[in-house]
Amino acid sequence: MKWSTLKSSREPRRPNGAKPIDRRSGWVIVELGFWGVGIALIAIYFLASISLENQRSQGIELFSQARAASMADEPASIHETPVASPSTSLSDTAATASLPIAVLRIDRVGLEVPVFSDISELNLNRGAGWVPGTAAPNTGGNMAVAAHRDQYFRSLKDIQVGDILELESLAGFGEYRVSSLAIVDPDEVSVLDPTQLPTVTLVTCYPFYFIGNAPQRYIVQAVAVDPPGKASNKAVPSTVSQSGDK
Repeated sequence: MKWSTLKSSREPRRPNGAKPIDRRSGWVIVELGFWGVGIALIAIYFLASISLENQRSQGIELFSQARAASMADEPASIHETPVASPSTSLSDTAATASLPIAVLRIDRVGLEVPVFSDISELNLNRGAGWVPGTAAPNTGGNMAVAAHRDQYFRSLKDIQVGDILELESLAGFGEYRVSSLAIVDPDEVSVLDPTQLPTVTLVTCYPFYFIGNAPQRYIVQAVAVDPPGKASNKAVPSTVSQSGDK
């Protein structure tokens, strides 16, 4: 038997008139499919980011309106303005679930973020959250605020001791100077303990660029610049860009 005959007998039989399958075209289709899925995911990510950024801006605007109304109702004394105590749910002080209880600003790192009444995933995606069980904003004691390291608290990687932190709440306007930076384990909760001086403690995951669940926490503590128990009722300074541009 000739070799050509053997070779011919081993070739797959095709229906009359059928063309050979082009494997290259199949791979091209698969590759285009992956590209399409990738582009769709990127588009979804950017649309979600835009939506959350809009919610951040709306939260700040809603708080500004509530703050202005509060000052108009009680212009005489900040101590006459009703505020929540640490033992009271701050969710009850907001007119709606979308109204922040404060706005946090750190001018030097370009941070301006609404602080919502808890640390639910929704609130941490659209801003920062008050840590339940800690002091209420600008009422003395240790108030803790948490946010995601890959979103609004990413800028904390550039913060330095001595930076000024501004916290505007319905109780007034407070300035705090960063006094310490620390990296702790997740079970190290002593940073949330009550303090004698009015303090703001910022909490986020660490390292900032870690892939997956970050193993540690980055802690920023700032102590009030004004005398203890004093909250200013002065006008709010101009806002800063979230991107950090000045």
